[in-house]
Amino acid sequence: MWLETEYIPTSLFSFKDIKATNTAATSLLFPTPFGVKMALISEAIQKFDLEKGKMIFNLIKNKKIKYYLPQEAVVNKTFGRINDLRNKVGRSKPAYREYVFLKGSLKISINIKEQSKAEIKLLKKLFIGINYFGKKGSFMQFKSFNITDELNPNYLKLMDEDEISFEYKSIIQFTEDIPPKATFAAINIYNSTESLKRDYNKNLFLVNIERTLSGDGYQYYKIVN
Repeated sequence: MWLETEYIPTSLFSFKDIKATNTAATSLLFPTPFGVKMALISEAIQKFDLEKGKMIFNLIKNKKIKYYLPQEAVVNKTFGRINDLRNKVGRSKPAYREYVFLKGSLKISINIKEQSKAEIKLLKKLFIGINYFGKKGSFMQFKSFNITDELNPNYLKLMDEDEISFEYKSIIQFTEDIPPKATFAAINIYNSTESLKRDYNKNLFLVNIERTLSGDGYQYYKIVN
């Protein structure tokens, strides 16, 4: 059983690829499972308290996250200048950044098998409160919920799933999840005694592409839906 949440992107979206450097930051087409779960935990802490954040962490840590993308996406490729604070000396240097326009809605689903009605109600409340994933400028407007036993077959597939089809051209989105053995202290950025070990937390999503166009400063994808 899945809780499907639909969002409308209200600004250009940017979520740094984990393999990208600070000066050449490419963007994914959607937030990572790690980013979605951290947004839920953050919302729980802000709306309730730290203990509620810990409870949500234990509730969703090992839950699967799936995505249904809109039919069209345009990646805007830009150059700007950033401040480099290495050696505690600020200096300006050029940097590459990508910002994604998504035409239509983005659906994010979380597995809610074996969750109680109270837990599902709480997750709904938290999803409603989220208005961005990743960078604070990547605004999302909540639209609707749906609870379903089976997801649309055109939800993005993981590379290790049996039903993957190579009928179309594809791009791979390299994402992170919360590691299975991670503790709340490890994901807490204010905790200096324990660091997050990024083991066994990589997810490779396959995005099937029907058509692509490219030009000076942009890349267009028509996504198979």
